[in-house]
Amino acid sequence: ILNDFLQNVAIENKLKDAVFNQNFTLNFQPQYHIKDRKLRGMEALIRWKDSDGKMISPAVFIPIAEKNGAIVPIGTWVVEESIRCFADWKKKYTGHFVLSLNISAIQYKKTDFVDIVMQIIRKYDVDPHEIELEITESVLIDNFTEMTEKLCVLREYGFRISLDDFGTGYTSLLILNELPLDAIKLDMSLVQKDHPGQAHNILDFCGKLVKLMRISSVAEGVETGEQLDRIKEIGCDYVQGYFYSKPLPIKEFEQYLESHI
Repeated sequence: ILNDFLQNVAIENKLKDAVFNQNFTLNFQPQYHIKDRKLRGMEALIRWKDSDGKMISPAVFIPIAEKNGAIVPIGTWVVEESIRCFADWKKKYTGHFVLSLNISAIQYKKTDFVDIVMQIIRKYDVDPHEIELEITESVLIDNFTEMTEKLCVLREYGFRISLDDFGTGYTSLLILNELPLDAIKLDMSLVQKDHPGQAHNILDFCGKLVKLMRISSVAEGVETGEQLDRIKEIGCDYVQGYFYSKPLPIKEFEQYLESHI
């Protein structure tokens, strides 16, 4: 426990410098239409190599950043940098794409969040309909009414709203019905279960639920042909995972786009 504490303190100190110097990079992972295997778009994923040259997992540093408030400047950087890249790719390549962005609950709670996002998309001349904001259930925990109203405002501007990690949390069906959702993202823990049982039953249920709600579904973490067949069976709309491509640094993703459009 002491080692974990000291490690967190060390990461927190390095994180302050990283935020100040913007020592982060972005990777992008493609998403595909299942029916015709055409590129649907991409998800932006933050990466951090610390001053010692070590890669620190987002699963490690994001919770620390959320605790100390650093997630707000980090999140704003991710939104701007990914939209800047996206706008550049739109000029270079033909086709209609969707950019998916993970937004922390802490960011959503900031009163100026909507204004900041709107300023960024206007700056880079990007249509809100091309941006999908991924939320997790943690966004809804503290003040469901206020957060839902903010999501409704974003949706009125044209942004797509997606619920991430679906199938692993505690979202009730009543709450789900009240959210202004365009898509649900099926958690990889459900997709990657290769044996029959409860996970398959939950996956089947999720597939039927999405159809009843008339929203889209994205399966993440698809790594094998068998997993792809499974999500096809339940009528999933889009797919993301190593079966198609791992997350790629910006330059590599540009090369990927050139060969896949």
